[in-house]
Amino acid sequence: MKRSCLLSLLALAALLLSCTQKVEQPAVGPGPDAVTPWLELPAAPGGREVFSHSCTLGGQTVRNYSYCWDASSREALWVAYPLCGAYLGKTSRTEAWGSDPLLPAGSQQNVSGGYREGNNGWYSRGHQIPSADRTANASLNATTFYGTNMTPQDSDFNAGTWAALESKVRSWASGSDTLYVVTGCVLDGSKYYVLDRSGNRVPVPTAYFKAVLRYRRGTTLGRAGYMATAFWYDHASYPKAFTNSQAISVTELERKLGYTLFAALPDKVGAAVAEGIKSENPVTVNWWWQ
Repeated sequence: MKRSCLLSLLALAALLLSCTQKVEQPAVGPGPDAVTPWLELPAAPGGREVFSHSCTLGGQTVRNYSYCWDASSREALWVAYPLCGAYLGKTSRTEAWGSDPLLPAGSQQNVSGGYREGNNGWYSRGHQIPSADRTANASLNATTFYGTNMTPQDSDFNAGTWAALESKVRSWASGSDTLYVVTGCVLDGSKYYVLDRSGNRVPVPTAYFKAVLRYRRGTTLGRAGYMATAFWYDHASYPKAFTNSQAISVTELERKLGYTLFAALPDKVGAAVAEGIKSENPVTVNWWWQ
């Protein structure tokens, strides 16, 4: 075997080891106590059910992403997942809009042809886990087009600031062993709705958020190899450019949401260290903004 080929195989193995765990169940819930304590998982607000998708990478069954399901709105309150090079490749968007096999098709959004106009105009089908975060193969990418991953999102916001943030997160993955990512929506105070292709009302979120926990072995940054940042956006128009002034601490985001993010982190590093990681102001940490 040529040296370059051997090094490539070793690199792939290292990526898989750094960012994956075996998925013990295809779906879990209700509540956080029933969930394997992967670092990306928040608490499940209000005892709602949490479901997890697995996938196959490098011949191994590993976790793909998990989501907290709100049955009344037909939307996930959050979607949580690991991100590293093993999940990324050259696969294009599959546009495989369809139903999530973990739930009855009739209980989720029918997004096969886009949303119909509701009481406030048109909205895009906004991914919570981005299509571009799952490009290792076509079957993996297709799982990001399930109705359970969609929310009605303002088109300018979806293609502007939100897309810029998603791209920034992927750039952070290239300099990390693993990123643990949580993306979610806020439905409190929603006044608007769209109709899915089956005529079901889907509330338009009033805000969106994203939290990122970075791990890198041997780094002098952060605490115990971990550092974190978070973002909150009211569902409105923003300048397309992404800036560090939009970042907040994970602790501040938890106050806004009313539930715990990265719930297993204290068990991993201790309560005091976990609080230091989550309360750090990311605006002051240059690594995020290089």
